[in-house]
Amino acid sequence: MEHSSLNETESLNGTFSSGQIGVEETIKKSSGFSLFMDLLSGACVPDNLWRDRMFRVKYAVRTLLHPLDTLKVLNKMASEPVWQEAFSIQTKLPSKIHKPYLHLGLPSAGRADALVDHYEFVKSLENVQMRNTFLSEKGNTVTQFTGKDGEAFRVVLGSIGKSEREGEANMFLYMEDTLLAALTFSIVQRPEGPTMIVGGFQGAHRSTPHEVIKQATKSCYGLFPKRLLLESLQRVAAETGVQRILAVSDTGHVFRSLRYRHRKKNVFVASYNEFWDSISATPYSPALYDVPLELPRKPMEEIASKKRSEYRKRYTLLDELHESTASLLKS
Repeated sequence: MEHSSLNETESLNGTFSSGQIGVEETIKKSSGFSLFMDLLSGACVPDNLWRDRMFRVKYAVRTLLHPLDTLKVLNKMASEPVWQEAFSIQTKLPSKIHKPYLHLGLPSAGRADALVDHYEFVKSLENVQMRNTFLSEKGNTVTQFTGKDGEAFRVVLGSIGKSEREGEANMFLYMEDTLLAALTFSIVQRPEGPTMIVGGFQGAHRSTPHEVIKQATKSCYGLFPKRLLLESLQRVAAETGVQRILAVSDTGHVFRSLRYRHRKKNVFVASYNEFWDSISATPYSPALYDVPLELPRKPMEEIASKKRSEYRKRYTLLDELHESTASLLKS
């Protein structure tokens, strides 16, 4: 899987099926209602799922249950190019508010607000390349660093269309071409300012040999992959003006809802709570943790002398990670 670096980003121009209403025509739609009618009739077909008549019927019924919230999203999609770029990747975007989204307990109005907030935030980014990265289907490299044995690590940010129930943006940590960790988030508006909500955070796929994880951790002086990915996320937050980071708890993940509880019961192989507790996050609500914007570092004088060399190397690697992220995001 290839990813360009941030300064190689180009704006996406998603394409729809031949013979159907395309991107430019959809942008020019006068209202969300006309877009709704095109989706319902099959005149607008973002992907094959929308060709399924039963899917469209279910979408219509759910829209009748949440008409104002659905139209709030569709009106944005009908009038703003940033939404159409997102729609070319997130083809279920019109229906996201109809199902559990981001975290447990969020009503349809909250889901609509979260979607609007995220894309308003993306649209407001002054760095055009950064804005396009948030809409990139392939993703762009926002962090690069080297392990102690020469392994190449990188973090990729984009809108890959994965884990769509958990948010709009995806981040992935790779060692060479091996995926080590992934998270999904959206950025919403809170009284304190822009707030990241991490809706999902996973380690390596279960098929990844445990020896690979051990090698990656050893190469990073004992820093686990999820910790490294979180550090990169925190730098993205700092560089984009995010004021707070919230993250789902074990009980707050959308797959804990009645809708998904049985189908997704094997998804959780590690505890969210244990990880958040390990990095000094604090409970914010039953569904969310409050994650520090910057993780504290233990002072050298509090570290046993025999371990200080390892910790210095660890902190040097983290500094390299931070500098790389800041540099790539500003380029």
